Amino acid sequence: MTTQALTKLLESYLTGLEGDPGFWRGERDGVPVFVFSDDEHDRMRLMAPIGVVEELDADLLHVLLQANYDRALDARYAMRGRELWAVVVHPLATLATDDLPSQFDQLVALVKNTGSTFASTELVFRSLPDDIVLETDDSGEDDDDEDDDDDDPTFGDSPDDESGTGREGRGRS
Repeated sequence: MTTQALTKLLESYLTGLEGDPGFWRGERDGVPVFVFSDDEHDRMRLMAPIGVVEELDADLLHVLLQANYDRALDARYAMRGRELWAVVVHPLATLATDDLPSQFDQLVALVKNTGSTFASTELVFRSLPDDIVLETDDSGEDDDDEDDDDDDPTFGDSPDDESGTGREGRGRS
């Protein structure tokens, strides 16, 4: 793929397309989408704004990083200052025309699913069973709260610990 070839394809994927080769903006399914490409550096980036994070909450950041690991496929969460974005990054030269619809759909799905499933597709990767502890909690305190689930894909369900960090069971994955 090249920037010139990408220019010809974008009208079939985005409405209200405007811009110049290398930087475009348009809309897909009601979501604003920005497209960047650079032949010299062999990169293509799709970006869609999600919103502004007023307070950088540890629980939210944990959920976003976990989603990048197991619920996002090609689309990922990214921060720019306090702005939260959905982003797809791919080498331009190896980008196949057949991959573009899926990448646009994943980008839009990630935007729309933020706050609920935090997923870009229905696929969820789980590489380790939930009961495997990678690092033990050295605090010496027993965690008897069976309802605390660090893998819960929702905002604000984890109660604050005494340190005020918003994370219990630190050191577990």
